[in-house]
Amino acid sequence: MRKETFISRRRFLQGTGAMAATALLNTPSAQAARVGHADKVRLAIIGCGGMGRAHAYALAHNEGCTIKAICDVYTKKYDELADNLKTITGTRPDTYQDFRAILERDDIDAVFVVTPDHWHPLITVMACRAAKDVYVEKPVCTTVHEGRAMVEAARRYGRVVQVGTQHRSMPVFQEALRYIRAGKLGHITSATAWIHVNDIPVTESAEPVPEGLDWDMWLGPAPWSPYSPERYLEFKDWHDYARGGELTNWGVHLMDVLHWGIGQDRPLSIQALGGSYRKSPGADNYETVEALFEYPGCTVTWEQRHVNDYSRKKFGMKFQGPEGRLACDRGILTYTSKDGKAEEKIFEQHDSWADSDHHNNFLHCVRTRQKPAADIEQGFRSTTSILLAGIALKTQRKLRWDGNTERFINDEQANRFLTRAYRKPWRL
Repeated sequence: MRKETFISRRRFLQGTGAMAATALLNTPSAQAARVGHADKVRLAIIGCGGMGRAHAYALAHNEGCTIKAICDVYTKKYDELADNLKTITGTRPDTYQDFRAILERDDIDAVFVVTPDHWHPLITVMACRAAKDVYVEKPVCTTVHEGRAMVEAARRYGRVVQVGTQHRSMPVFQEALRYIRAGKLGHITSATAWIHVNDIPVTESAEPVPEGLDWDMWLGPAPWSPYSPERYLEFKDWHDYARGGELTNWGVHLMDVLHWGIGQDRPLSIQALGGSYRKSPGADNYETVEALFEYPGCTVTWEQRHVNDYSRKKFGMKFQGPEGRLACDRGILTYTSKDGKAEEKIFEQHDSWADSDHHNNFLHCVRTRQKPAADIEQGFRSTTSILLAGIALKTQRKLRWDGNTERFINDEQANRFLTRAYRKPWRL
């Protein structure tokens, strides 16, 4: 028989996102011992959609961890996943509809936050307060203010927080960085990331909430809206839950490698233009986007276009300097010297949904307390640049950015986009 734990909503709403850090530090979870070097890391997965299932199935075969619990606001999703995990491991994880029950457990070392984007910041901060290490999917936040709160929580409570920007752990991108650091391009003066357009047409239809789905919990800190399958299934196309479709979906992955390559993560200025020139592909997002970032010593562009490829790569990034050009995606690296000599290296394609090297890096850091390959500060910086491009799209003008204060310079209208209100009773 399925084991479930039910905790009253009244009990949680008395604390929820407004829990004081001092109170949480007195809980058993906050006082939990660190994981030993030979111990399996005890995990919980929050979010059982496509990405959550991919993580769960990969981790179920990982000898360095055990999945103790899973959580989703839709009981159908966690039931299916729990049954499948029992088939794989022989043990059915505990199931929850409310993530706060997991944070109360003192036998959980770390959580995977694999929810829609608008939940990433609050769950991460609350998990850090509850002495859990965190693997959080990208984009880490929907506003700059939220991302900074995540970094501060990780540092204040001494938590390991890894971001799901798994390119940091993939050999092809590590090799690209070796080319760059060896001076094969000279000083990088420009870099580009490219991807296809937002290509999911969205129309909204009102339907009854499916049985077993806690729609109010799914909305969480986002504004109230009646249930629609489009909002639930294609949440990336609404700014209530995400901030840019493919811009924030793929953008953080690719911008993260660009930052890594150019050695800069704080733009000086941002400009962006875009539109849906055929029909609206999404509720809040442009189909085609062009963004230009100025960094110290180089320019960076984001290109979101139809039939968009370089060097036979449908997505990826390229770096250019006076000595050569380097382009790469998840499987192929192409280097071309200034005299036209080309080198190509082909790498084994990694599972882009749940990279085992990235998982192992996180588990290792949970045991050793080292900083992970994709630390929350890096993930936040890469998310920030993409969020700034989205704000430039809204304001339709060039914006100047102060990376130290994390505010736009002399532009209070643009600065209003750096935060968002949370729906009660949730607050960061």
